[in-house]
Parts: sequence; C-alpha cells; structure tokens
Amino acid sequence: MRRNISGDNSLSYLLRWSLFAPIPSWVQFFLIGTLLLFPISSAAKSVFLVLSVGTILFTPGFISDLKSLFSTPWCKALLLLFCIAVISCLWSPASFEQKTLAIEKYSKLLYLPIFVVGFQNATTRQLSIHAFLVAMIIICSVSMLKFHGYLQFITTNADSIFRNHIMTSLMVAFAAYISFLYSYRYPKPARFAYALLGIIFTYQVFFVSASRTGYIIYLLLMFLLVIQLCSWRQAIVGIILISTFFSASYLTSPVMRARVNGIGQQLKEYQNNKRDTDIGVRLQLHDYAHQLFNQHPLLGNGTASFTYYFNKDRPIKFWTWNLLEPHSQYWLVACEFGLVGFGALMYFFFCLIQACRKLDEMKILAFAMLLPYMIGNLSDSLLFYSGSGYFFIFFMAIFLGEELEIKNAKKYLNYYAIQSLKHKEKIYAEL
Repeated sequence: MRRNISGDNSLSYLLRWSLFAPIPSWVQFFLIGTLLLFPISSAAKSVFLVLSVGTILFTPGFISDLKSLFSTPWCKALLLLFCIAVISCLWSPASFEQKTLAIEKYSKLLYLPIFVVGFQNATTRQLSIHAFLVAMIIICSVSMLKFHGYLQFITTNADSIFRNHIMTSLMVAFAAYISFLYSYRYPKPARFAYALLGIIFTYQVFFVSASRTGYIIYLLLMFLLVIQLCSWRQAIVGIILISTFFSASYLTSPVMRARVNGIGQQLKEYQNNKRDTDIGVRLQLHDYAHQLFNQHPLLGNGTASFTYYFNKDRPIKFWTWNLLEPHSQYWLVACEFGLVGFGALMYFFFCLIQACRKLDEMKILAFAMLLPYMIGNLSDSLLFYSGSGYFFIFFMAIFLGEELEIKNAKKYLNYYAIQSLKHKEKIYAEL
C-alpha cells in the first residue's frame, strides 16, 4: 500500500514553528527532541523526557485524554504489573536501596499512557520516527568511521559508542525495518533514500555490530516485513532471499562469523563443565533464577530479591560486581513476582497485541516492535533496563497514539452527527 508524501512535510512544519507557539506545539517539539536524543545521550533524553511529560500534564485537553486511557485494558494491565512490583517489596529480603532502584526501573511503565496522549497527532508521530532515523544515521556514521580506523580518540568499541552493543543493535535493526517499510510505502525519490538508509543500517548490524541478539532481531524483523507486505508465495521467496543474504553476511563478515561460531563453541564448553563464557553465564543465571522461582512459585521472592540472593549465594564465583537481573525478563519476573507477576506480564503483552490489532497505519510497525521485543526478553531483561525499556515505551506510545486519535475522531464525529440530527428535528418541529 503505497501512499504519497503529505504536502505538510516535516521541513515546512519546522520552518513555521515559533517560540511563541501554544503548549501543544511545545509538546510536539519536546517529543521530537526526545526521539532524536535518547539513542545518543541518556542525559539529554532525561531532560527532554521531563520537559515532554511536564508540558503534556500542563495541557488541559490532554488531561481528559489521559483519564480516558485508564479504562483501556493495556493501561489496566500496566498498572497491575507496576502495583505487583510495589506490593512485592513487602516480603522482599532486599535492602531499601535495592528495592527503590527496582521500583524506579519499573516506574517508567507509567510514562506509557502519558506519551500516548502526546503522540495522538499524526504529524508528531511521523516527525518523531524520522527524528529517530536521524539519530540512527549519526550513530551508524560514527560507528563505521571508528570501525574502519578513524576517530581513534574514541576508546570504546565501534558498536557501543553511544549505547551498549545490544541496545545499539536493537535500535539499528528496527531502524532498518522502518527504512525498508517506508521505501515500500513512499514514491520516488524518497523510496530510494529510505532503501539506502536500510542498506546502511543493515551493514551496521552485520558488519560492525558484535551483538548476536541484534542478528536474531534483524532476521525476525525482515521475515516479518515480507510476511506483512507480500502474498504467501512472495513471502516464501523473500524469506529464502533474506536467509541467503544472512548466510552471505556470515561468510563475508569477520565480526559476525566470530560471534556466530562462538555460539556452538561455548555450548560445547558448557556441556564440558566450562561455564564461564558469555552463553554459559546466561544459562547459569537462568538456572539460578529458576531455583529462586521454585522457592516461592506463587508470589515470588519479592522485588529486587534476585540481586539480594545473588550477592548472598554467589552462584557464579568469579562474578564480583552488582547484578540486577538474570539476563531474562521472564525469569526476572518469575523469580521475584512468581506466577502472579508472570501472568500479569503476559497479560500486559496480550493487551498490547489486542490494542495493536485496532490500529491503522501504525499496525505493521507496532507488531514489528512488540513481537521481536517479546522474543528478545528471553535472553535479556529489555523491559527492566532503562535504555531498552524506554525504547519500547517511546515507540509503543507512538503507535498507540494512533488508537487515541481514532477514538477521539469517532467521538467528535458522533457528537457532530447528534448535533446535526437535533438541528433537523428542530427544523421539522418548526414546520
């Protein structure tokens, strides 16, 4: 489904923007700034986050929209999950500081309905997505220059200059998905520009990044893209071509080949009781979280209990630094909140899936964020940590903002229809 670019494009909007604009325009500006800066700088993200939330909450019309969201299933599920995290502090053996830190991590869930209100405008959504793409261009440009021997004053690895390599690969993989989707949707010459961006982001994922999670998420996103856009015959061909490209990248990329080969090697070492490898440590953490879950399977051991027991038991002897989670969102929730919390998390994801089904233009993008994210939580606590958690919150808010826009449009249409009907009845009565 290709569509033309609106005449009210991003550049013309920015040229018309004024310092004396009303508060909703400031909301739009701060949201766009948040999507531009959060991949690059945590400090800048925090500043724009506060400004965005503050301006949204000080806009009277937005408050009524926010109240209406509290009746949605996904918002109720979100509040339920957060309340479980708070209540679980009552039986947690963790220190006050550990519990406070964990609650702070989960509190970002509360931003989701606030940002949904801010993203109910279609122009805001499109500008914010493109601001994110600009940030990805900056990140990939710097990473590639570092990878190819330039910018030697940067001491970090090329794939983790702005964020860690897992977080960076997740963002770039999703940016590649957006670019290829927009290349399909938009006409020339924008189509070629988006396709070029998709190629650049793909190169970053396979030839610069050392994140195995990024490889898997990229592959899932591309499979999902051809399934969403093509007939089943075309999708089969597309999946074969993508798999062929993945194999070719494995053969030609030394970084990717080393990381993929390491999977089999580390699994063999794990079976031979050599467990202190990347994968071996993850498996040990999952096993330890499983043991904690078995102690209190219904309600869990309490908020931040994983950190407490890990420091106490030291199941991985060489590990001396603080660890907040077992490298799996599902095992983290299961061992700390039990089956009750795990059920609440699954219900939250289920409600989001149901909400995404009601979307229009944003539906494809919403599922491309939600489904791989749910899979990624198997090997990382993506919702718990700040970077990946806010990444999810921001984009789900963008997509769910369309649901609020559709809801408000129907409400206004119904209002005008009722007023028109009353006017006609009045005329007939006078006759």
